Amino acid sequence: MNENTPQIERHEADQDRYDFQRLERSIEYLLEEHARLSAEREAILAELADREHRVSQLEAEVVDEKRRRAVAVEGVDKILSRLEQLQSAAQGHATDSADAAGATS
Repeated sequence: MNENTPQIERHEADQDRYDFQRLERSIEYLLEEHARLSAEREAILAELADREHRVSQLEAEVVDEKRRRAVAVEGVDKILSRLEQLQSAAQGHATDSADAAGATS
């Protein structure tokens, strides 16, 4: 039994070294993954900030375009109203002229 003791101790020492190496590889892998995921997270956060900024710009443009549209609609309404007034005046003038021409005949 005494002869096997050094082999058993050597086997246990090899097993401990193997477990330590395995643990070390696992820790290295986890550290690398953590660094990679942290970098990926930072890139995603930067992209998100860019997109939020772009959305904000587009929302401001929509507000401005709605305002410009309202101004344009108001201008067109005024022009149409003025045209209707001119048509009414022209029709009234034409009717008056026709009445006057008929009265003199």
